[in-house]
Formats: sequence, structure tokens, C-alpha cells
Amino acid sequence: MKRVFRIFLAFLFVVLCIPTSLSCQNFSSFFLDFVRHPEQQSKNVAFPLPTETGVVKSSKAYQPLRLATPVNIPILCTDSLDKVSLQKVVNVSVVDMMKRKSMRYSFEQRKGSWQLSSSGKDLDYGSERDFVEFLMSYSQDAAFQKKRTIFPFPYRTYQGYRSSELDSKLLMPSEWETFDFVAMFPSLCLFSADNSSSVNNRRLFVMKNGTPYLYFNFICINKKWYLIEIEEYK
Repeated sequence: MKRVFRIFLAFLFVVLCIPTSLSCQNFSSFFLDFVRHPEQQSKNVAFPLPTETGVVKSSKAYQPLRLATPVNIPILCTDSLDKVSLQKVVNVSVVDMMKRKSMRYSFEQRKGSWQLSSSGKDLDYGSERDFVEFLMSYSQDAAFQKKRTIFPFPYRTYQGYRSSELDSKLLMPSEWETFDFVAMFPSLCLFSADNSSSVNNRRLFVMKNGTPYLYFNFICINKKWYLIEIEEYK
């Protein structure tokens, strides 16, 4: 009887621990763990895996997805990172803005687990060509950058994830210091959403060691993109 009870407790422990595993995470948490730990990626790859160069039949031949900046990971999406978790398939485009190249990685939910199901060239920056080209122009032209930044510009600093606001500034053009998205983020990850073409805002989340660090908020007005706010998390 005691042995049966111990087995039951062990089973209960496993059930309670499952939500913290990769298989039950929302997609953004899964993806962060996936790219931060390339040595473990093959556990969440559906073999045989179709790729640009052919079909990868097993984990022995699998080449992990490695980002240029595995500590600071920039993710572009609409509204919330969690919305894509409702989709059965999520396409992630990893864009190298310096080389103007992009690769697409498709992930599917299979039996409650996110799995990399295919990869290949992405010719349209994950259907975000207009926005990506805006980021490139914004980074390369200081005059263009000021024109496409809405002033007074809110820069908010928080302790923790919006638990308490430490500081809030409204920057004017004379106080603006130009910065370069292309240099800051050699690997930009774009989360595709089913409704992205009809949404006029974008959020660029920068995750540092798996937790929020910076948010850049953008809005499209008359078919032109503008940076409207930055949030920093200490």
C-alpha cells in the first residue's frame, strides 16, 4: 500500500511540473528557451525536417538555430507576444538586416508540444518587408529618424515588469540621441500573426536572458511607420 502511495505522489509531482516544461509553455517562452539553448533544440524538432538544403532525417545531422545575440533577443510582433500561442502554426522569420537576408522557421503544436516542422529562405521578411525597410532607413538616416519619431517622446523606466514606474521622461527633438536598430540587433526575430496585415501597430520586445528588457512601440499613420514610445525594465 505504501509503495502504491509513493507511486501516486511521484505521478502527481510529474503532473504538477509539466506546465514548466517546453511542451506546455506559451510560444514566446518556448521560443526563447529554444534559441537560448541550441544544444537542446533537437528534442523539439520534428524529424524528418524539410530545410532549404534538403531533408534532415535525424538529430545527428541537425544544425541548431543560432542567433547573433543569444543574450539580447529582439522579437517583433503585433500587440502581445502571447497572441501567437493561439495559433496551431507559428512562422518565425530571423532577419539579418545588415546582409538583407531572412530565414523562415515554422513551428507547430503537436500533441501539446511546440515542434520545429520546417525551415527555408524567406524572401519577404515574414510579410513585414515594409516595416523592416522602415527600420533600416530609420537606422541609417538621422534626419529621417527625427521625422519618424513622434515628439514629445515618452521614455518610461520600470522596476520589474510594470510593477512600479521609476521614471518617466518626455524627450524633445533637441534631446534626442540617434540609435541604430541594425547595429543593435543583428538577428531580428519576427513572429507572424494571422491579422498582422490589418493591424497598425508593432512592438519590438528585447528579451535579456529570457526576461523583458526593452519595448519599442511603433504605429502606422497614413502608411508611414513612427516610433512612439520606449519602455525600459530594470
